[in-house]
Amino acid sequence: MLIASKLYIVWLTLLIAVEIQAREALKPKPDVEQIVKDINDLHIDEPNERAGAPCQLDVQQDLPGTQRVQPLYLKPHRDSYWQPNEDGLLEVPRGASIELYCSRAFANASSDGAIDARQRSIYARCEHDRTFAWSGGKRELGDFSCTQQLKYVAERMEGRTCGDAAVSPGARIYRVGYNISESRFVRTLELCHDATQLRTLYANYQLTPANVHFQQRMKRVKFSAAGHFVGYNMERLYAQQYQAKRAAQLLQQPELAAKLFDKKRGLFLSRGHLATKSDLIYASQQRSSFTYLNAMPQWQSLNGGNWATLETKTRLFVQSEKLTVNVYTGAYGVMPLTDEAQTSFYLLTDDNNKAVLPVPRLFYRVLIDTKQPKRGLAILGVNNPHATLQQILDSYVICEQLQPELIPWLRPLQETDLKKGYLYACRVSDLAKVVTDLPAQLREVHELLTTSQ
Repeated sequence: MLIASKLYIVWLTLLIAVEIQAREALKPKPDVEQIVKDINDLHIDEPNERAGAPCQLDVQQDLPGTQRVQPLYLKPHRDSYWQPNEDGLLEVPRGASIELYCSRAFANASSDGAIDARQRSIYARCEHDRTFAWSGGKRELGDFSCTQQLKYVAERMEGRTCGDAAVSPGARIYRVGYNISESRFVRTLELCHDATQLRTLYANYQLTPANVHFQQRMKRVKFSAAGHFVGYNMERLYAQQYQAKRAAQLLQQPELAAKLFDKKRGLFLSRGHLATKSDLIYASQQRSSFTYLNAMPQWQSLNGGNWATLETKTRLFVQSEKLTVNVYTGAYGVMPLTDEAQTSFYLLTDDNNKAVLPVPRLFYRVLIDTKQPKRGLAILGVNNPHATLQQILDSYVICEQLQPELIPWLRPLQETDLKKGYLYACRVSDLAKVVTDLPAQLREVHELLTTSQ
């Protein structure tokens, strides 16, 4: 009976399509293709497709480890990852299919034709537990891997400007992710970047309760220019020896500049992730975060101190409150080398004698509740380990500080050593009125996002 019902649905769908075509102009080919895909998704040959428990895989334990290359785990025919649930389980309903994608051959390709070496996508259908079926047989999902790492793409979006045109006239939206085909791009994150200033204003992505279960075995990879920053040696600009020389050049006082740096105490500039790798679940997503487009110079004392703890606590907060939030994490202003000299710290002067690649004065992290977009929270970190508390209160607090008791999960970070980074919180609307590079709609986010208890 189930098969007959599904055949009837298919017949009725095609009949409606024919009637519409008889009355209107013939619709474009993609619409016809989508009908075929929808029919294929019915799995007519599976009479018990929805009976039984779903397939569940722990993203930490049941997928290929560091010695093998994971494919992309995608929603079939979509531009999105198949995300795990809030318990960190990749859950696929019984009879449903998940798409596995490799940019090169699957490691399981063999001469017997089970997986053709030219095959890029496999549609694996949940059978039970961790076992999936596809046209070549049945295997556990963790058995599938790729022969080569997938290469991420960072590309500028034509016609999409961002930032404050008066302050950052060259700012454009860039997308980072994987090109599956000419018409299919799986996005990891978006960036607002000004190539004329070698400056990224902010990264934008989402956090859900599942993100606390990010894959922890992914090895760090080298940062890449990803086809951008032509003519600049970004690795050299972030080198510790270069930073000290540049500071001495700007201050014209080598002894004073030398006092600003101390590797043992974390007093050097690191490649400060905007979208941190630990905010991204799959290894493929994490690798795509290692582009210089997604970094700004951040003092390591902050990077490895309160900022890293803030990132962890944010994920725990999102999980405990069962939220989905839009995240804007970015950099603002330019740090002075010393408060007395007020010499702005730029790591480079370009061929036009223009200062570029600023060391930010502040880093910020904005959370917007997707279900109630008028609710949000902004948290800022002072990117100057040499500033005194009075200097911070005078020159680094750019929006009205919220009382610590209003944000109980953040309070412990606001009572720690200044060398680990001074943090404070504001309403999103207050921050967005000052940081005008943020999207204009954030100026209307007046309500406070905090714990429900």
